Amino acid sequence: MTAPLEGLRVVEIAGDIAGPYCTKLLVDLGAVVTKIEPPSGDPLRRWGPFPGGAPDPSRSGMFEYLNAGKRGATLDLECDVAAAGKLIAQAHLLVDGMHPGTLDRVGLDTDALQALNPGLVVVRISDFGQNGPLRDRDATPLTVQAASGWVNNRDPGRPPVQAGARVSEYVAGGYAALGAMTALRTLSTNTSRIIEVDVSVLESLLSTLPYPMLMAEKMRSLRMPPNTKSALMMGIVRAADGWLGINCLTGQHWLDACAMLGLPEYGELQIPAMLGGPERGEFFEKAQPWLSAQTVAEIVELSQAMRVPASPVNDGAMALECAQYVERGFFVDAGGADWSFRRPGAPFRLSKSPVLPPRPAPTLGSRASVDSASLDRVSAGVAADASAPFGGIKVLDLTTFWAGAYLTCYLGAFGADIVKVESIQRPDGHRYSGAWAYEGDDWYERSGMWQGTNLNKRDITLDLTSDQGRDLIRRLVRDADVVVENFSPRVIEHFGLDYESLVELKSDVILVRMPGFGLQGPWRDYVGWALNFEQTSGMSAVTGYADGPPCNLQGPADPIVGVHAGVALLAALEHRRRTGEGQLVEVAQIEVAACVTAEPVIEYSMNGNVRPREGNRSRGYLQGVYPTAADDAWVALSVRDDADWAQMVEAMARPDLRGRSLAHDEFDAVVADWTRTHTAADIVNILGARHVPAEQVLTAEQMYELPQLDARGYYQEVVHPLTGPHRYPGWPFTITPGPAHHHRFAPPTLGQHNEEILRGLGLTDDELDDLRARQVIGESALNA
Repeated sequence: MTAPLEGLRVVEIAGDIAGPYCTKLLVDLGAVVTKIEPPSGDPLRRWGPFPGGAPDPSRSGMFEYLNAGKRGATLDLECDVAAAGKLIAQAHLLVDGMHPGTLDRVGLDTDALQALNPGLVVVRISDFGQNGPLRDRDATPLTVQAASGWVNNRDPGRPPVQAGARVSEYVAGGYAALGAMTALRTLSTNTSRIIEVDVSVLESLLSTLPYPMLMAEKMRSLRMPPNTKSALMMGIVRAADGWLGINCLTGQHWLDACAMLGLPEYGELQIPAMLGGPERGEFFEKAQPWLSAQTVAEIVELSQAMRVPASPVNDGAMALECAQYVERGFFVDAGGADWSFRRPGAPFRLSKSPVLPPRPAPTLGSRASVDSASLDRVSAGVAADASAPFGGIKVLDLTTFWAGAYLTCYLGAFGADIVKVESIQRPDGHRYSGAWAYEGDDWYERSGMWQGTNLNKRDITLDLTSDQGRDLIRRLVRDADVVVENFSPRVIEHFGLDYESLVELKSDVILVRMPGFGLQGPWRDYVGWALNFEQTSGMSAVTGYADGPPCNLQGPADPIVGVHAGVALLAALEHRRRTGEGQLVEVAQIEVAACVTAEPVIEYSMNGNVRPREGNRSRGYLQGVYPTAADDAWVALSVRDDADWAQMVEAMARPDLRGRSLAHDEFDAVVADWTRTHTAADIVNILGARHVPAEQVLTAEQMYELPQLDARGYYQEVVHPLTGPHRYPGWPFTITPGPAHHHRFAPPTLGQHNEEILRGLGLTDDELDDLRARQVIGESALNA
């Protein structure tokens, strides 16, 4: 068996995390990546963690994780641009993670790249994108999180706090890999010019957390305050020996959790408790004695037995010992001859074209040679139309809720024919997110969250508990290239739609399975959703203040999983193009979440050190989130170096601080004294003019008001047949030449395309009427 991307040649000019993580995913799938580093080395070589804690650029765990298996080329681009040009001329793909315009200034602008290699795909990753009013804004991960809604009030009475462990940077890298592989599908149709993929980190973060924004718009449509707050029930709670999450997604989950706690009288009070009424405090006060008398393992086991989504809140040490990760052999050995550690494996598993095992990262000072072999062993010429890279691909969408639907929404936007399967007995549960029965008989059609994840699809209803429904789904499989599902493993086996059964119907079918905890292991049949995966993987444990509780990230794990599944699926399609073989693609959601939360595991494995939560701090920077003259407005800012500090001192009119080095706490006090006397907008403008990174902490109801997003066409208005026009979020990158719009058509109503799809299978009017009479199909949900 060969790797699916064998023969793909990539040049990476990028530091830190986003660019290297993009190319790491490609290395996992067999691509040959040459990493160009400056003589001073990639910044991650100085980040660590290091064995014993002593800085050693040759033994950085994070650098090793993100760059394993790559070739090295140490070049000063100012002096060695010709050498870089030779490498680029022999590549299919260039990943540029530098500040916009950096490569232009050394002579590697678009025209120069065109002359070097007219068949090149260039992926550019930048904080705000390659155009728009914020293109050249100075930024750090904290300030970009602030601008995208990722910095949130997680700990009452304290400043809003960022997501920990640099997760946000991995998110952008995942989207960049997806954009790269999408663009490569049309490479040979655009040989007259290079293809450019422009990835915005800001848009990447907003794309993974659209729920609050879409909910704010929903509130506006109902003439309710758009900043209405609600809280998960129950969320992260304290047991006798640690933290766990009990994450009630449905009303039944809540009823069962109340019964488990011996508090059935609260079963009818979910909504008042979520909205922060006195019932919430009363409930937790009564629940805590029971929680404190049980261990985390005991509560998780009992909750799961009752089908209530519960999971431990793992830190770096606990994740390494987690039974599900251990049984699946997920964490792998890495390092060198005289140093070693454990790190996450690949975020996906392909049955016919397995990912490559870990190999050493390049050493600083390497001089990569130019490969003179031909460039034809790569995905090229698959799609005839650059505006529809997935044109001709037929996808059967058996997904529910968010992660799987996000993947199929993407495929549909770029040309695939998506047939989404629901039933009138059990529509997709996501339809009930952010929709209420008092909106009318068709209330389940009015969820902005469901709509935003199910554009670009046709919808059919089939009762798969019936013989007729199962017969029709098998007929649809025979015409499909790809089947996607993200249920618990036992569900599609029950309907006879596991991989072995599908192959009997379509020998080259690709089945993408996205189980929460994986297809094997002791937790195989556990129930869970995004918050469980964030808690199990370590995301929650590193988010929050050191002296406060671990905090949820609001659910970005779902789309992050969808993006990684997209990368794996495109690799499987390339394998099928070369060999004619389909295969099973498994993307376990807890493993994707662990891949983008790698640092805590690496640090513990290397040094036995569980780092405390850091709030808004970051190694190497002085930074934080500070109050402003407005009571409800906060600003995030970072001081990266002495130059930034000198500018801060001048901006604050504090000459007494010139040349002084401040500890974090003293820095926070000094900065807060100044920010309290200015509005957030003034602070951003004052510091922006001095090139000090600063952004207002934006909340959900403000995300439709960003000129940067309008300038880049991030939102697209689509008319829904029932709820009318709406501006839906798009994808966080543009491909040029490529699709002109983010979406092709509106999200469907339940069973909207029953007749169109079933007539395509040859069914007659009488047969359709009979199916409706038997409730095998229909256009209205039962018992809604």
